Amino acid sequence: MKFYGLFFGAVLFTLVSCQSPSIEEPDVVIVCMDSTHVFFAPSANWDSINATDGWRRMDNGRFLTQTMAMPQYQVRPKITAHITLQSAGDPWDKSGSFVLLPNAAPNLLDVGFTNESISETDYPGIAINESNTGFHPTIELLRFITPFGVGHFSESTSADEYKPVYIPKWEDSVQWVADISHLWEALGDSATFGVYLDTWTGEGYSMDIHLEFKAKPETVVSGKSLATIPLVNTTKFGSKQRAYDRFSISPLEVDVALEKPASNAVLYYTATGHGGHGTGDEFVRCKHHVIWDGDTCLSFTPWREDCASFRRFNPTSGVWMKRTKWKGDSLDERIASSDYSRSGWCPGSDIPPVCIPLGELDTGAHKLVINVPTAQPFTDSEMNFWNVAAYLTYEHP
Repeated sequence: MKFYGLFFGAVLFTLVSCQSPSIEEPDVVIVCMDSTHVFFAPSANWDSINATDGWRRMDNGRFLTQTMAMPQYQVRPKITAHITLQSAGDPWDKSGSFVLLPNAAPNLLDVGFTNESISETDYPGIAINESNTGFHPTIELLRFITPFGVGHFSESTSADEYKPVYIPKWEDSVQWVADISHLWEALGDSATFGVYLDTWTGEGYSMDIHLEFKAKPETVVSGKSLATIPLVNTTKFGSKQRAYDRFSISPLEVDVALEKPASNAVLYYTATGHGGHGTGDEFVRCKHHVIWDGDTCLSFTPWREDCASFRRFNPTSGVWMKRTKWKGDSLDERIASSDYSRSGWCPGSDIPPVCIPLGELDTGAHKLVINVPTAQPFTDSEMNFWNVAAYLTYEHP
C-alpha cells in the first residue's frame, strides 16, 4: 500500500523548543493557533485575514487550513495535541474537528468547497477512492463538541442564576488532549492541518492548538514504521456537502486495496450522532456494526451518560424543571440541556476513536462496512445525521 504523505509548502508557524540533557533530540512545541478567532462571516475578505495569521479560511470562515513544517526525529516521538477553546459570543454547542489533510489529490479541498463535485451531488468526499476518483478522506486527529457559552458567558449575572449549587464557578475555557503518536509517519516533513467549527455566528470562538513532541532516549529501540490509510469521513466539512443520513437507507461500504501484506493493523473508528428535539438521533440510541472482510469486528452503541459532569462548562445551556421524587415527596428539580445523554458525545467533550485490532492483512482487496440499521433520515425538524470517520494503520512488512 502506498504511504499517504501531506502537502508541502511555506506558511507561518511557530516553533518553541527546549533540550533535556538526557535526550539528544529536543522536545518541540508547535503553536498552531494562539487565541485564533474562528467565526462565521459570509461577507468577510478572507484573503486579507489569511495574510495576518497564516490560516486559509473557507466555508465563510468555518473551515481553516495551514501547512506547517514538522520536527524530525530518529525515533518516533510522543505527540500530543492540545486544544483550548472559549466562546467569543456564540452561546450554542457546536461540533468541531482538528484534522489532517492527505497530500494526494483529490482530497477535501477538491470536493467540499467547489461548485462541482467529483462524486455524488448529495455526498461529495466521503470514502477513499469513491467512484474510482482516487479521493483521500480527511483524518480526524481530535473531534470535539463545544460547550454552551464557556468563557464569554461565564461571568454573566444571568448565567449565575442557572448555576447549580454543586458548581463553585463556571469554567473560563475547555481543554482537550489527544495522543496522536501513531500518526508520526503520516505527518511527514510537513503537514496540512484543518480546523472545522460548525459555528453560524459572527462572534464564534477563540481557539488555541498546540502540538507537543516529546523526544525519546536513543536507548529506546525503534519499532517498525507505520503506514496510514484514510478510509472514510462523513462529516459535513464544506457547504457543498450534505449532512450524512444515508445510514437510514443502507450500510456504508468502503473498498480498500493493499499492495503488500500488512502487520499489526489497527482500525480507528469515531462516531457521533446528531439530530435534536428529543426524538432525533442525537438523543436516540443507535447500534453500530463495523464489519471488516465480512466479520463483525465491533458492535457498540455510541452513547454518553455522563453529560451532567460537564455542567460547569455550559453556562448558557437551557434549563427546565423535571418532576422527581425525594424521600417520598414529589418535587421539581432543575435539569439543563447539556445534562442529557447523547449519541457518543456531551456538550464540552472530546470523542476519542475506538481502536479495533485487525492483526495481519493479506495483499489484495478488503472491504469495510459500517451499518447503523436504526439511523433515521434527515428531516426539517430533527435534522438527523451521523459523523463517522475511520482510518487504518499498520506496520510495513
